[in-house]
Amino acid sequence: MSVTLLAAGALGIGTSFRRQRGGPERALIDWFLGDIPVRIPSSCRMTIFQEPRLESGFPDLVIVFWRERRTWEWNPSRIKLTSEDIRLLHYLHHNGPAALPFLDRFFDRSVAPQLDRLEEAQVAFCRSGTWRVRPLNKIFAVQQIIAIEAKIDDLRGGLHQAVLNTWFASSSYLLTPHVPRSKELLDRASALGVGLWSRKRGITHQPNTGIVPRSYASWLFNEWAWKAEFSSRQAQVQSEHRHNLASSAVC
Repeated sequence: MSVTLLAAGALGIGTSFRRQRGGPERALIDWFLGDIPVRIPSSCRMTIFQEPRLESGFPDLVIVFWRERRTWEWNPSRIKLTSEDIRLLHYLHHNGPAALPFLDRFFDRSVAPQLDRLEEAQVAFCRSGTWRVRPLNKIFAVQQIIAIEAKIDDLRGGLHQAVLNTWFASSSYLLTPHVPRSKELLDRASALGVGLWSRKRGITHQPNTGIVPRSYASWLFNEWAWKAEFSSRQAQVQSEHRHNLASSAVC
């Protein structure tokens, strides 16, 4: 099973992580990570983010399934894209082609440098004076994003955070040790489209599911998952190169 875990201490992918804390909720998360009770879709990699920093807070776990094959021909310049570049990319994807003067007015600043980076990364291009993105299946590798919010006691607070996570995730779950007994909570979760997942009985309530990218944050996870793998491969190549140089020197 091809799984990558990114947490506090992971560098060079474009985000930071909250430092891990002890306690019963940490134990619940550790159980989930130890068991990983999910199935990886065919032809996908799984990258798990533990408490990544987002505008909406620090979701406990974000599980990203992505098609590595789609990234094989991505331009290495893509690694230089910033979060604001990705926000502009999502705008063009969601709203369609737009001319530079309109984009400058909409974002209330000059976006020409950002567009240049998007073009260099081969995710967007200009034709007949309008900027547009390349086909989604060429530039977006993520198939599914699952958000997990673990709670022991404050289930209402956990449900609130799980709802916030739907702005970027295909599906969002509240993870608990036992199945909640409160009918009000169960009804509320159902109304809000949040799934319920307990350590004792697994998934007891299915969430609503959506297609990604749902927002520019969905794109961020797309970039972060790829950057982590790209950086790992680069480090491996450099290590092998140094090893070969050292072996040649000995000979």
